[in-house]
Amino acid sequence: MRLKRRLEEDGGLVLTPLIDMVFLVVIFFMLNTTLSINPAITVDLPEAYTSQAVIAEEIVVTLTEAGEIYIGNQTILRDRFAAELKKEMVRLQRNNIILQADALLPYRDVVEIMDLARVTGVDSIALVTAQKSLPE
Repeated sequence: MRLKRRLEEDGGLVLTPLIDMVFLVVIFFMLNTTLSINPAITVDLPEAYTSQAVIAEEIVVTLTEAGEIYIGNQTILRDRFAAELKKEMVRLQRNNIILQADALLPYRDVVEIMDLARVTGVDSIALVTAQKSLPE
């Protein structure tokens, strides 16, 4: 008995390349959103060899070269910093902050903000730096 060979292919749609591309786009957007802490505020960060990406939702305090203070995206006056930080700590239920300060900002300003944060009840302060490549 002779079997009939099927030479015709199904005209189906191949979805594998499409799924691969969608997966790559999703990964791209996930990395971009988690690695950029606050893209609206421009800060020239100091460089360090041991920089690491921060992924968890934390309280981010930003100090610009002009002396402006931000908690998240909100501009804060220096005399209201402690009160606003306390509100944010209660809202997010966190006692840790991430401090990103411009590299050209005077050291005394950074220490003052760190001291105010400690007085407010912050347990630990992580400093944000830019990744520096190792010398060859």
